[in-house]
Amino acid sequence: MNVRSVHLSELEAKARADAVKRVAEFFQKPEQLEKIDMVKARFIEQKTATEVQLRMALHSQLDGSRIGLEKLDSSLSESEVCKTRLMELSASLGTLEGLPARLQELKNISRKYSQLAAAMENMSYLVKVPEAMEQARSYIESENLLEGHKILTSAVVTQNVLVVDCVRVIDREERADAIWQKRSEKNGFLPCGRPKRWKQLFFDSVNHAIRDKVFGSAMDSDDDKNKLVRHNEAIRQHTRADLKIAKVHSLVTEGLSDTQIVQLLGWINSYHTEEFMKDPVLNIDFSRLNLLQPINLLPESQLDGLREQYIAKTIARLGSWSTNSLSRHAADWRRPTAPDLDGSSYYFTGLPVLVMSPLTELLGKGNLLQFLGVSVRERFFVKFVEQMSYFVGEYDQELREFHQSYLRDRSQFRFYFEYMLASANDALVFADSIVKILMQELAEDAQLKGRMAARINSLKGDFERIAEHCRLAAEETILLDLNFVLTNVMTPQWLRPDDITGNCFHGTLADYDETLKHVRPVVYNELVNRLGERLLIEYLKVLLTRRCPFRSDSERHTAGEKILHDGQMIKNYLVEKMKVRSEVGAAYDCLPEIAQMFMEQDPSMLYLDIAKFVKQFPDVRTDQIYTILLSRGDLRSSDAKEGPVDPSHCVIFYAVGVRQSDQFDRINIRVSRHGTDSQNDIKFIENSDN
Repeated sequence: MNVRSVHLSELEAKARADAVKRVAEFFQKPEQLEKIDMVKARFIEQKTATEVQLRMALHSQLDGSRIGLEKLDSSLSESEVCKTRLMELSASLGTLEGLPARLQELKNISRKYSQLAAAMENMSYLVKVPEAMEQARSYIESENLLEGHKILTSAVVTQNVLVVDCVRVIDREERADAIWQKRSEKNGFLPCGRPKRWKQLFFDSVNHAIRDKVFGSAMDSDDDKNKLVRHNEAIRQHTRADLKIAKVHSLVTEGLSDTQIVQLLGWINSYHTEEFMKDPVLNIDFSRLNLLQPINLLPESQLDGLREQYIAKTIARLGSWSTNSLSRHAADWRRPTAPDLDGSSYYFTGLPVLVMSPLTELLGKGNLLQFLGVSVRERFFVKFVEQMSYFVGEYDQELREFHQSYLRDRSQFRFYFEYMLASANDALVFADSIVKILMQELAEDAQLKGRMAARINSLKGDFERIAEHCRLAAEETILLDLNFVLTNVMTPQWLRPDDITGNCFHGTLADYDETLKHVRPVVYNELVNRLGERLLIEYLKVLLTRRCPFRSDSERHTAGEKILHDGQMIKNYLVEKMKVRSEVGAAYDCLPEIAQMFMEQDPSMLYLDIAKFVKQFPDVRTDQIYTILLSRGDLRSSDAKEGPVDPSHCVIFYAVGVRQSDQFDRINIRVSRHGTDSQNDIKFIENSDN
């Protein structure tokens, strides 16, 4: 006999000893033998419930193993494909040996062609040089030195396009310098040659060129009376020739790309800073200047057009990004795998991070919106909140379609419940992150923050409503399974000793509670409290509307015991495990009182039961008590109507202080009291205002 068999034998012997001990404790007195059937039924129920839980656990483990094997099988097939592709790639690379040597001649020809193309491009300037030199010589001989100097300088100036390209290259290198500078602050690493500071070198070169032009024109002697006149004329002509190169206004009217708009707006915003025209060394007073264009370099209408154009394109890209992200995640909701868990063991998807990532890249000090100025920031925030409000509608619509698809065929969506909880968590993350990011960005601008606060809070409320819709969908899913268990209540099968309806209530709640632990507390608390209220109402609905033909007083008494047992099982789990509010737990005290009405053998004693019931639950109506009495099956309609139901028998208890309750006030039972007892028509209506 191996070790495992010995261990099983020991466990079996221990179990038998425990069983003998428990039986001895139950039957210490002879009169306790009369309860042997009840004790046996209780043990059978416990055994059945345990077997159900073990089967559920085993089924869950088998499903997990099956999914794992499927993943391993797919991984094996993918690895085989990768291996085949790598072998093909290795074979292809083997044919490329010696390729650089074979292409060396082509490389030389290409380099020679590039040099010839550059030479042809500059040929026009080379051809015109002798002619320009001859004309400059004639001007100098006629003592027209300024015109001669102009021709000499124009001979070495290339096209303006080259200058623009140089400025773009310099701007790109400046951004690269800023990126590497920021990285070096974290890890201390800085590549060789960084920062290049080409922008500073560019301005130094321009400064030297202007200084050389201004001071280079003062070639007259100190005794020349017309020295100042010639000097000013030279400055005027040089300045006019340089300013003709800047054709910004005609460039803007032709239309700009997004990058060009950003560069232009940033340059205009920096125009009045100390880095440009407000340099203390320049000391320029713009109020004394008579300018053709405004001080902002462009008309305000044209600036507004550029800002609106940039904002519209940026918001359109954000909207397209959020819509595509939502579509991908909506498809993931239908996959046969559960959502991921975060560090707090809450379900989540990557939708909030994915949707909010473009915004985080735009915001913050030193980022793009700060670079574009206050006007662009304010308009962008308004449009962004409007776009997110539209996204909320799309998000809610996708969740509703997912919910409707699940209701049409529940077997197609294995992890529907988990993804609804994950969506509720995501909606709360959206609500918190949007408020945090925007309020942090607007912290230094009190006026803009005051104008945007109402819109931001409204957007937060929209996301919280999505979380509420997800909670209601999850609540409905649980009630679908609990209603299936409720179909056994008040039926002949329910009265059998081997019935496990109470254990099924307990097992269903426990199974869903394990999943509900992965939703955020604000959603969990509201869900379990609402679930407890609705489950009680559904149970009362069954008791008030369903008729079970009792063939004897013992069956009626058994029904009362079943009601008592079911109510106790549900209440214990809700209060002890789910931690529902005390009001919800106290509401379940109505079930023992109703059970007592079924277990009462003497109909004349129902007066006291009804009086106690009305005292504890003053919202119960006469027609509801009448329906409960008819459910006993041993009272005729006339007896129930004229007997204990008469409220005059219980009027004394209405003057006694009682606790408030509303579960019966939320149920309306219409009973048609015409015809025989068997023809009573009982209909259920749940008050919509509650």
